Amino acid sequence: MKFVHIATRTRDLDAAIAFYEHLGFECRRKRELNSGKATLAFLHHARADVEIELVYNWGRDTPYEGGERFGHFAFDVEDLDDAYGRLVAAGAREVGRAPSALEGEGPRIAFVADPDGNWIELIER
Repeated sequence: MKFVHIATRTRDLDAAIAFYEHLGFECRRKRELNSGKATLAFLHHARADVEIELVYNWGRDTPYEGGERFGHFAFDVEDLDDAYGRLVAAGAREVGRAPSALEGEGPRIAFVADPDGNWIELIER
C-alpha cells in the first residue's frame, strides 16, 4: 500500500493552484467529474512522496468550514476488493462508495471511514 494524496476542497481553483505553485508544487493533471459536478486538480512536488488533490465543486463559491473542507486520505492498493473487505470486516464504516470504476472508466476506487469518521479512499490502478 502506498499513501498517494490528501484531498481538500477549494472555492477558487485557480487561486489555490497558484498558491501551491509558490511552494514548488506543479499541477500535473486535472479531471472533470460530470456526474459529481466537480473539477479535481492534482499537485505534485518533486521532493514529496504525496500529492495534494484540490477539489472544486462547481457552483460552490462560498467558503468551506474546516471540517467540511477536508476531503480524504488516499492509498493505492494492489487488490481493491480484498483491501475494502478487510477494512470493513475490521470495523471500517461503509460510506456509500463500494468498489467501482470512477465514472465508469479509469481506476477502481472505494471509500470507507476510519474510527474517527475520516474518509479513506482506496485506489486500484
